[in-house]
Amino acid sequence: MTAAAIPDFDVRPLAVPRASGAGIEIFCITFDFGVTLEHPAFAVLSADEHAKAARFLRHEDALRHAVTRVVLRRLLAERTGVKADELRFEPDAAGRPRLVSTQGAPRNEPNAWPDFNVSHSGQHALIAIAAQGRVGVDIEAARQNMNWQALTPAVFAPRDEACVSALPVHLRADAFYDVWTAKEAMLKALGVGIGDGMTWFSVLGDGRREPNVALSDERARNGHAITQLDALWLQVSPGYSACVAWSRDAV
Repeated sequence: MTAAAIPDFDVRPLAVPRASGAGIEIFCITFDFGVTLEHPAFAVLSADEHAKAARFLRHEDALRHAVTRVVLRRLLAERTGVKADELRFEPDAAGRPRLVSTQGAPRNEPNAWPDFNVSHSGQHALIAIAAQGRVGVDIEAARQNMNWQALTPAVFAPRDEACVSALPVHLRADAFYDVWTAKEAMLKALGVGIGDGMTWFSVLGDGRREPNVALSDERARNGHAITQLDALWLQVSPGYSACVAWSRDAV
């Protein structure tokens, strides 16, 4: 799908050859916060999605949610043959959203529905769709006033800490966001969230320009699963860090 296929919003596919080769599509939304929630495009949203948008106190947050859901519905409609306003979602056992049939039951065939994941921050959102397997994506806008150093004990494994500490001071904040987005994307691909923390595996090391997973705790219950993921940092816009992760069985 090209940007022209979604005329109401600024949507562009990201050219990420390695991800594309694994059947992963990635789309970037750039928000126009002048749009109101009365825009006709929001008619495809479900009652629950409208209600959630209405609960946000800030217009920007409501718009991020509503626009991302509209674009997600349109992208999935193209790939499933189901009308955008008839698509239904439900959480799986881990609380991760998934598509269900219009009759309300998940398809039984493996990989019958595409997997998907979304993330938004600041001016942008990312949507990742996997034809097979699982996918996770995360984007974060760097916040100049955030004390990221206070968060490192909850985010960094020892190898992450060592790699960041070895960097020039002016590069360390960006590295923190790279670690954060990589770990978020991977955990979202697994569908396990951050309940078990983030320090049981590292993503920095060996001088590679892509996440390089190593377990810090060999007893971690998702240790084997996380080593079966591929991941790439994404170039979206200056001031943003982003990452996509997917299961190797997506190939």
